[in-house]
Amino acid sequence: MKHSTDSTRRRSIQTIGAFAALVLLALPVSAQFGKNKIHYDDFDWEIYQSPHFDVYYYPEEEQLLQNVVSLAESAYDHLSRRFDYQIEERTPLIFYKTHAEFEQNNIILGFIPEGVGAFATDVRFRMVLPVDLPGNELYQLILHELTHIFQYHILYGGKVSRGLRTPAPTWLIEGMASYYADDESTSDKMFLRDAVVNDLVPPITQAQGGGFFAYRFGHAVYDFMEERWGPEGVLDFLYEYRSSIGSQVGRAIDRAFRVEAEDFDADFRRWLRNKYLPQLVATGEPSYFGRRFFGERGNQPSQAQFFSPTVSPSGDLVAAIGNPDGQLDVVLLDTRNRRPLRNLTKGVTNEYQYFNAQFATSVRRQGRDLSFSPDGNFIAVFGKREEGRSLFLIDVLKGGIAKMYPMEVQQTFAPSFSPDGRKIAFAGTLAGQFDIFVMDLESGAVENLTNDAQFDGGPMYSPDGEYLYYSSVVEHHEKLFRLRPSDPSKQELVLGGEWNDKDPWLSQDGQRIFFTSDRNEYDNVYSYNLATQQVIQHTNAVTGCIMPALIERADGDEALIYAGYWNGRFDLYRGDLEQVNEEPLEVVSSEMVFDADAIFEPDIQVAIDEDNVRDYGGFKLFLEDAGGGVGVTSDQRFVSQAALTFSDYLGDRRLFMYFQSVSSFSDFDVTYIDLRRRTQRGIQVFDQRLFYLGFRPVGSGEFLEVTREEEAFSLTGVRGFIAYPINLSHRFEASLAYIYRDYSFQDFVQDPNTGQAFPATPFDRTDSFP
Repeated sequence: MKHSTDSTRRRSIQTIGAFAALVLLALPVSAQFGKNKIHYDDFDWEIYQSPHFDVYYYPEEEQLLQNVVSLAESAYDHLSRRFDYQIEERTPLIFYKTHAEFEQNNIILGFIPEGVGAFATDVRFRMVLPVDLPGNELYQLILHELTHIFQYHILYGGKVSRGLRTPAPTWLIEGMASYYADDESTSDKMFLRDAVVNDLVPPITQAQGGGFFAYRFGHAVYDFMEERWGPEGVLDFLYEYRSSIGSQVGRAIDRAFRVEAEDFDADFRRWLRNKYLPQLVATGEPSYFGRRFFGERGNQPSQAQFFSPTVSPSGDLVAAIGNPDGQLDVVLLDTRNRRPLRNLTKGVTNEYQYFNAQFATSVRRQGRDLSFSPDGNFIAVFGKREEGRSLFLIDVLKGGIAKMYPMEVQQTFAPSFSPDGRKIAFAGTLAGQFDIFVMDLESGAVENLTNDAQFDGGPMYSPDGEYLYYSSVVEHHEKLFRLRPSDPSKQELVLGGEWNDKDPWLSQDGQRIFFTSDRNEYDNVYSYNLATQQVIQHTNAVTGCIMPALIERADGDEALIYAGYWNGRFDLYRGDLEQVNEEPLEVVSSEMVFDADAIFEPDIQVAIDEDNVRDYGGFKLFLEDAGGGVGVTSDQRFVSQAALTFSDYLGDRRLFMYFQSVSSFSDFDVTYIDLRRRTQRGIQVFDQRLFYLGFRPVGSGEFLEVTREEEAFSLTGVRGFIAYPINLSHRFEASLAYIYRDYSFQDFVQDPNTGQAFPATPFDRTDSFP
């Protein structure tokens, strides 16, 4: 008789393999799609206690602390009066010096896109944000996230479980935060206007989706409530929503305003149409002022969108960032036939995560995201790579990346080639302020040209290289400026006015500036003639026409290229240089006095008291998430599961606990992970008690019977592990474990005469191994 242990050996290997897979899934180093989330910086946290906040910061931010605390306390004072509500405990406010550092936070374990400006959590009511923003935008951001904290306290009464049971629609939460922060720009409103004129506004009780439109839709709902019932009406709705059974929007509207939800919808839609449809009749859509570019795949029109057009020096080509193949790429299009020619960056690559595109991967700023070299052979674009953005030169003739330049400057955008092709001007942030920089492509040296407290962006050289034109925020408005790169200290205001002017594009003779302006309350294309000092409007769309570029061919043919938004998508348009307004528009004097060092001042100024600073220990863990369930199987076995996640305030230390039971068999798996450094480490203790259905012989001889009975299997062990991400695509992992097994071993005996196998009586076995 011959014993066979192959089945047992296979079973033990499978069990260990499943266990290893469970551990790897718990490691946050592999955050998403196989990419590594990397901790590039080590943060030595401290906490400053102000009257209403526990402000978490690290030494490199100490010079920013006073401003952040002052902005936060000013925001609290503003919102507490608007909500007529006081939060009893201090709110944790965790801030990072740059968005690149903010992306490394462990409160959210997955990747954080650059388009996410900040977030708030209903667990421990934390606010997490970067502060590399202009003062007024940072204040609006704090207002937005602090509104969420007020919402969580008012709606959920400090009980996370209530929030989990009855989640509020995105428009209700985010729209209210936008409403109280008053953070809508002209470009933001474009999405709502488009939905109104294209009849895409959903009923309020059915608007359950997320996305950027939910912010705009919700903001409009609260604007309507305020206009009809005053600011108190917004609060009435909030409290009625809290107290309604099941937190139903329709019931809350009925109780707050004595209006049926269907009637509220009808009144709201009528209000929106009265506000925007007359403007559509008086103005138009983007295609009224130019012909749309076509994108085709086979015989079917593509649903791709295109952003940030830039024209080649010859005028034959236009490059744009688009998604014809499902991801953002640099695409060439024919300016005459208005059709795509080639995707220059098609294909998966590890050289970057994605290209920067305003409206798509980042918020709307100024300028355009691409620039042709003077010889037309290369296109400059910024792409997200590792801990920040890098500058990429795309080969127009061969496609693909010709060269890459890592950038020390953060949040870089709007590249612009110099006329000699040796330098690139761009906007970005360094030391907490957004300025215009110039990089020498040969040496890699970077020079800060503006170096002031104003938000500067969207640069473009004049054709002769004498001037660099750009936008700068002055008294809450973006205005066109210019400077001489040879003497950047002298900054000249080009056009005045109480509106926004940005995205400058210079004609080849350097006499005409084409730009985006909202002087008629909508973003449209204008031009300014430096010689005649006349302003002409070229488009007049109610949704928006932005980022203009000029086609100028050797034969004298001229045309306008711009991006327009209509019916829920961005497209490129080619139009003539027609004048929308009958007469040139008023030119506001550029003799405007401004303070280049002026910064936004909050209402409340807080003096920092060193006695209110304490070290962040981080060893105290709290329950962050929980889930579980109980049930009965078809064969009447009782089963249960419970999963608990504990974390510190920064998410750096995590404790995962998993419990499971089937009848009398119970398992537990406890894993602790330390995520504070780039090298992540942890320890795991587990005990798995399972069973399998084995065969047990009953009787003897020819009366042998076989029954199936439960046989025990237990696996107990401890495991330590480390993981070190080398880059986004590669990492090193190592672990050491010691495992103890106690199980019933089932074997078979074989009759040598007949070859028939019979189950042997199970016997117990124990072993252990590293």
